[in-house]
Amino acid sequence: MSEYEAIRHLTAEYTFRLDGGDFAGVGELLSDAVLRPVMAGVRGDELRGRAQIEAFYVDQVITYKRGSPMTRHLLTNQVITLNGDEATSRCYFTVLQRPPGLPYRIVVGGQYFDRFVRRAGRWRFAEKTIQVDHLNEIEFHFRIDERRART
Repeated sequence: MSEYEAIRHLTAEYTFRLDGGDFAGVGELLSDAVLRPVMAGVRGDELRGRAQIEAFYVDQVITYKRGSPMTRHLLTNQVITLNGDEATSRCYFTVLQRPPGLPYRIVVGGQYFDRFVRRAGRWRFAEKTIQVDHLNEIEFHFRIDERRART
């Protein structure tokens, strides 16, 4: 697998784990990273370590039958820059959701800004910034203070 494909794989694996409700797996994938959520231009608390990152998703993401958030994260326009044992990536994400009894729709759009490091020949997340640019009926997907999101 090329360096670019390995990084694309990590980025996609993050979304597969989210869509599957595998928040322990998300915590493991980001266990060496700093997670930075940014909503409405306001940066949230930095999260570090497997337990803190897993707890963030367990507390914030609404799940339905079999622990699924009923979402599909779509990644587009990914640009990867390699620099030795470090790399950066930027891409757009769009989250589709179909909660029980509701139509399939777009609920979130934004950008991921990631930094990766290669250790012992293996790429890992070092930083993940999630910039939320657009929200639409988020109350079925994410527990947030909607007053803050609309400012």
